Amino acid sequence: MAENKSKNLLEVKDLEVSFFTYAGEVKAVRSISYELKPGEVMGIVGESGSGKSVSSYALMGIIPEPGKVIGGNIIFDGKDITNLSEKERLKMRGKDIGMIFQDPMTSLNPVFTVGNQINESLKKHTNLNKEERTARIIELFRLVGINQPEKRMNQYPHEFSGGMRQRVMIAMALACNPKLLIADEPTTALDVTIQAQIVELLKELKTKINMGIIFITHDLGVIADICDKVAVMYAGNIIETGSIDEIFYEPKHPYTWGLLRSMPKLNAEEHERLVPIEGNPVDLINPPKGCAFAPRCKHCMKICLEKKPPAYNISSGHDALCWLPIKDEYEKEVKNNGKSE
Repeated sequence: MAENKSKNLLEVKDLEVSFFTYAGEVKAVRSISYELKPGEVMGIVGESGSGKSVSSYALMGIIPEPGKVIGGNIIFDGKDITNLSEKERLKMRGKDIGMIFQDPMTSLNPVFTVGNQINESLKKHTNLNKEERTARIIELFRLVGINQPEKRMNQYPHEFSGGMRQRVMIAMALACNPKLLIADEPTTALDVTIQAQIVELLKELKTKINMGIIFITHDLGVIADICDKVAVMYAGNIIETGSIDEIFYEPKHPYTWGLLRSMPKLNAEEHERLVPIEGNPVDLINPPKGCAFAPRCKHCMKICLEKKPPAYNISSGHDALCWLPIKDEYEKEVKNNGKSE
């Protein structure tokens, strides 16, 4: 049993994704690496355009043209799936890896009933007969909290509210009991009550079926409620990784500090303003020579503009792509050496 727990469900190694446009090569994902175990939830957080969704599309093999994976490896359940053929991808999508897309209204086909759309996946990936597939759809609807499933499965997407459409998307993603679920901003544009319900639902499901989850969002509040660990992305790089406690209480990258400062706080003083991260995201056609965050960073040093920082290991599982902790460690060593002399 211990051996299974330590085995990684997913290993992403130095993944690179680019879009080859008329204006030049857009380096959307620039050499990212992470691991995910069964039953673990990893949050990927960052501004729009940081590469969160593109990195997840690479896992599914659905990067739109003119984008393509140009480097790195994706190891899923012990198998390299980086360069699978489209036929092999179709066998894997929905069965082994499920995905909840960002906008359920545009992801669901308006001309088919929601039951028909889930039935299509079950028909392709399972050996269930018609009655068994219907029973499975009803079971899934009950699992995700949709009342009157026998009636609702024969309705069309426009007959559902935003929160209910998102529940249908979750049911569709879970239909074949995937080992990995990718949730791409599943709570965006939903009111806070529905957000909380969907987060609770995902927490229950990952415990019930020991499913690995990648939860993509720009909302750190949601991340804190569901994830075991967090990867902070900026300009196509993962610039800090760590556990929930490490990212929220001991962040080491100035960009992570900025994200945390821009969140509303319950204990804030009256009329206290949120602190935005000043400046604009970098141009990914011509990314900076050094640290991508340097042009917006108040702590920027000369080396930040000239050389990309290495991943600095703060503690087990906590890394930051920043020169500041390296500088702090160097100054601490110099101080301690001075005292010993």
